[in-house]
Amino acid sequence: MFLMSVLLSAITFAPAMAPRDTGSIGGYVQGDVISPDKTCKPGDICAKASMPSPRNGCFFNNFWNSTKGGTPLTIDVTETGKSGSPVYIYWVNATNIAIAITGKAYANFYCPRL
Repeated sequence: MFLMSVLLSAITFAPAMAPRDTGSIGGYVQGDVISPDKTCKPGDICAKASMPSPRNGCFFNNFWNSTKGGTPLTIDVTETGKSGSPVYIYWVNATNIAIAITGKAYANFYCPRL
């Protein structure tokens, strides 16, 4: 009887056909500046990038580490809703002054487990 209980609990808690944990995915995406004179006016798109979506429901946020990044830019992400379809990332000047862009814009992304 005890052996049957152990066997049933092993089957219940570790089924052979259980979905595998795919883990979370994260990384960085880099955007090219689109303003020809490297100046971005208030409300304008300053940089853009696209990448294939690793999976649905990813989170994006602006990235800055004192040597590269897009602060004080705001990012806008457009996702089509299908894994593998392009995700478009736009960096927008959310201030009331023109900003001089000196490098590329960066964002980090995080896609939680499925």
